[in-house]
Amino acid sequence: MKRKWGGLFRRPAIRMAVLSLLLLCCDFLLSPVFDGFRGKSYDLYQQIAPVTIPLDDIVLVEIDDASLSRQGRWPWPREAIARLVEVIGAQSPRAFAIDMLFPDTGTPAGDEALARAIATTRPVLAMSLTDQPGSTEPTPVAGWSLVGEAPDALATFPGLLASLPEFTAGAGGLGMVRSVPDDDGVTRSVPMLWAVAGADGLTLWPSLSLDLARQALGETSYTVRLGPEGYDAVKLGDRIVRLTAGGAVWLTDTKADPARVSAISLLDGQSGEALRDKIVILSVSATGFDSFHTTPLVATRPGVEVHALLTAQILSGHFPYERAGAKTVERTGFALLAALLILAVAFFPAHPLPVLLALPLIFCAPFVTGLLAWRMEGELFDALRPTIGLAILAAGGGYFLYRAAEMRRRQISGQFARYLSPEVVERLIRSEEDVGRSAERREVTVLFMDMRGFTSASERLAPDEIVANVNRFLTLSSEEIFRTEGTIDKFMGDAVMAFWNAPLDQPDHPERAIRAVRAIYRRLDRENAHLRQRGLEPIRLGAGLETGICSVGNFGSDIRYNYTVIGHAANLASRLETATKLSAATVLCGPALAKRVPGEVEPAGDFELSGFAERIAGFALRLPD
Repeated sequence: MKRKWGGLFRRPAIRMAVLSLLLLCCDFLLSPVFDGFRGKSYDLYQQIAPVTIPLDDIVLVEIDDASLSRQGRWPWPREAIARLVEVIGAQSPRAFAIDMLFPDTGTPAGDEALARAIATTRPVLAMSLTDQPGSTEPTPVAGWSLVGEAPDALATFPGLLASLPEFTAGAGGLGMVRSVPDDDGVTRSVPMLWAVAGADGLTLWPSLSLDLARQALGETSYTVRLGPEGYDAVKLGDRIVRLTAGGAVWLTDTKADPARVSAISLLDGQSGEALRDKIVILSVSATGFDSFHTTPLVATRPGVEVHALLTAQILSGHFPYERAGAKTVERTGFALLAALLILAVAFFPAHPLPVLLALPLIFCAPFVTGLLAWRMEGELFDALRPTIGLAILAAGGGYFLYRAAEMRRRQISGQFARYLSPEVVERLIRSEEDVGRSAERREVTVLFMDMRGFTSASERLAPDEIVANVNRFLTLSSEEIFRTEGTIDKFMGDAVMAFWNAPLDQPDHPERAIRAVRAIYRRLDRENAHLRQRGLEPIRLGAGLETGICSVGNFGSDIRYNYTVIGHAANLASRLETATKLSAATVLCGPALAKRVPGEVEPAGDFELSGFAERIAGFALRLPD
C-alpha cells in the first residue's frame, strides 16, 4: 500500500493538486500580507480600461507663482484672501471650497474681513486631524443619521485641527483634507468619513470632497450605513456612495486635468465668468506649498486635484467597490483554473498543441474576468494574486513533468538499453507506454538462434578464436534484431533469444522477425566467405520462431530481474530451434507463425518435442539463396 501511494504521489498532476492546496492555505493564512496585490490589480484595470470621469464642472482657482510674484510671498494678508474669496463668490459658483486652514489669528481687520467674506460666500472650509486630544471642535454644518450598529472597534482620532471659530461659524461646510496612501506610496482610496472622539462623544466628519459634493447637490445632511465590519455606504440625496470598511472611496483616476484659473487673473478681473455655476476649489499651488500624491495613473498629482477627482466621482455616481465575498470568489476561481491547469499538464504529453493553446486562456482568465467586472459593474477583484498562484503552479507542474520525464528516462534507459536499440529506447521514453508494471499478456513473435557445432569446434580452437566467433555472431545478430526494432531477451553462451511486439506495439511483428532472421543469414554468408579465405571453419546456425500470447515483463528477484517473455510460444520456439539439429531446415517455424505468413514457409514435417505431449507440425522458413 505504501508503494502504491508513493507511486501515485510521483505523478505530476497529483503533486500539482497538493501544491494548489498549499497555495490556497497560504492565501488564507497570509491574507493581510497579500492584500497589497489588490491595489496593483486596480491600477492595471485603470491603465487598461480607464473610466472617464467628467471634470467639466470643476475649476481650480490657484494661488500660483504668478500670483505670488504680484501680491507678494505667502501667506498673504487676510484682507487679500478675503478679497479673492469675495471675487469668487461674486461669480455665483455652484459650490465653493477653500483648501486652506486658518487656525491662527491674524490682524483684527484681516480676520474680520475674511470672516465676513466666508459668511457671505459660504464655502466649505478644510480641516485636518490631530493626535492631540482636547482640541476645540467646530459645530458641524451638515446633519448626520446612522443606520445599523457600529462595530466594536471603529477607528477614531482624538482631535482635529480647524480654522478659527469666527471662520467656521460662517462656513457652508467643513471637510477633512487628509488621505492615507498604501504601503507602496500610491493613493488608491481616500477616506470619506472620519470619526473624532470628542468630549461630547463620537462625531463624524466628511471629507472636503464629500462635503463639496453635498453643497453642489444642495443637500443638508448625510445618512451613513454601518455594517459588522465598519462603514458600508453614505447616502447623499439620491446618491449612494459605496464605502470600504474603513470609510474610504476607491479613487477613479484620470489623466485629464480640471480647468485652472490663476488667482491674480481673478483679482485683475481678467477671468470673465469662468466660475459661474461651477464647482470651485481655492488652493495654493505655488512651488513648494502644495503636497503631491502618486495615483494609479499619475506619478505626481497635487492634493487639490485629488479633491477635484473625488468630487467629480461622487457627482457622476461611479464608485468602485469590493463585494463582501470577493476573496471567496477569487479563491474559488483560482481552484477551478488550477484544476484546468492540472488537467492541461496531465494531457500535455499526449496532446501538446491543444494544451499550449489552452494555457494562455487559463492565465488570462483572472484578468479578463476582473477587467469585465471592473468596467461593467465597478466591482474590484484581485487578478494578480490568482495569476501569480497559477504561475507558481505552472512552474511547479513544469518542474514535476521534467522530474517525471528524467525519472522515466533513467528507468527505461537502465531497464531496456541492454535489450533494445537506442532509437527504440528513445521512442519508448517519449511514448506513454506503462513500463512500470511487472508483466502483461500480449502477442509476440519469439526467436531462439544458436550456433551449430560450437561444442566440437571449441575443442579445436584457441580461446581467443572461440570468443571472436561468438562475439562475431552475437554482434551481427544484435544489429539485425535492433534494425527491425526487436528486443533482445538474453544471450545464452553462443545463443540469442529475442522477441518482437514488446514493449512497443508492432502490428507486423511476424514479418519483422522473419526479416531479421533472413538478414542475419545473408550477413552470415558474407562472414563465412571471409572465414573460409582465412582457413577457419564457417559459422552455422539453427533457429526457431513462433508467434503467440505470452506474459511479457520484469521477472526475477528483488535483487536481480530480467525483461523477458514466458509462455507457450517461447517454449515452442526454443524446442524448434533444438529440432533443427535433426532436420534439414535451419529455421523452423511454429504453426501459429505459419498461419500468419503462409507464403514465407513450407511444411517440414511433424516433430516430437520435449515438454509437448503431441507431435508439433514444423515449417521451414525460406531463406535467401
